[in-house]
Parts: sequence; structure tokens; C-alpha cells
Amino acid sequence: MIIMKKFASKNVRIIIALVIGVIVFAPALHSKAADNNISFDFKLKPNCANSGSNSRYRETSSVNNPWKVRLDSSTEGKGTIASFWLGTYDKNGKATTGSAIMNVKQGAKSRYCGAYKVSNKNTTYLAAENNNYTSKTYYVNGIWDEETW
Repeated sequence: MIIMKKFASKNVRIIIALVIGVIVFAPALHSKAADNNISFDFKLKPNCANSGSNSRYRETSSVNNPWKVRLDSSTEGKGTIASFWLGTYDKNGKATTGSAIMNVKQGAKSRYCGAYKVSNKNTTYLAAENNNYTSKTYYVNGIWDEETW
């Protein structure tokens, strides 16, 4: 009987220690996507040539998990428009389009858009070009996020 009590008491302590460990350490092991504001700052190349930001990994498996972009400033001027899309890489490492193109007005609220399947569980980047054909270079900045939930 005494041996059973010692055995049961030791098991209870082990179980309590495991539960505490799970409560304390589990949140650190699980990284969840969220609606973040990642800054971008780059030049829009002339003649509608593609430009882009640093890459980020899109963890989601859902094409319905939207990415977002907000154009805070452009040296082209107040209220001007730039075209943005989610760039990514195909199975062979070739750059490809990972979403539909969104025309975003400088100074407007964040715009959200779903992604193509190729973007899921893949490295992505914010791709952009001027929405009109011009030989001038403009500098843009704002925020973006490769997945928002």
C-alpha cells in the first residue's frame, strides 16, 4: 500500500510538471500568421519594369488567406497609383506571379487580395510596377504582409 502511494505521488508530480511545461513552452513553439505591417521601400523602375521587396515565407496552405499592401508615399505624387502583386517562385526556382494584380492608390487604406496556390508554403515577395508607362523612376514606401491570418 505504501509503495502504491509513493508510486502514485511520483506520477502526479510528473504529470503536473508536464502540464506546466506544455502551458509555458507550447506558445513559443507554435508560430501563427497574423496581420503584420512589414515595411517596404524601393524604386519603381521605368517603363513598367518589375520592382520588388525583400522576401518572406508564406506559411499558410490556404489561397483564401489574403496578403495585403498599403502605399504610404510615392515620389510620383499624392493620390497616384502603383500596381502590386505577390511574387513567388515555381518548382524550378523561376520567379512567377503568386496573386492577382492590385492597383493601389497612394494614401488609401490597406488593400487585401487572395493568393494563388503556388504562393502557399513558399517564399514570396512584394512585386510592383508603375501603373502607367513612363521613362521616369519613382520611389515608393508603405507596408505589406504575405499572409494576414
